[in-house]
Amino acid sequence: MQKLTAGYPKRGEIYIADLEPPYGREMRKKRPALVISNNTLNQILPTVIAIPFSSIIPQFLGPDAVKFVRQRGLSRDSALVINQMRAMDKNRLIKRIGRVSKIKMAEVADAIKAVLEI
Repeated sequence: MQKLTAGYPKRGEIYIADLEPPYGREMRKKRPALVISNNTLNQILPTVIAIPFSSIIPQFLGPDAVKFVRQRGLSRDSALVINQMRAMDKNRLIKRIGRVSKIKMAEVADAIKAVLEI
């Protein structure tokens, strides 16, 4: 697996992440993931907290998914699967492919609060 070439992953950036090997019902394979951890921690820790995307969008979205339509960096409309958020080693992040707007990040933050009841 290749390492990141410069800088560090930043909150709101989308990366292709290698989620292999999975365990149980964890999402698998290489797929886009959104970095949600704060930049101070992202700069100093060997891990980030990220949420994977799925190209399978449920007909009815609950509080555990955020829909992304025509998002730069994503090859198709996708859902961010909030209940699959996880810490991942930065070595799982293969390539930066995009960045989410502040407005969309606020929507993601609201979904995280709903899922975690905070």
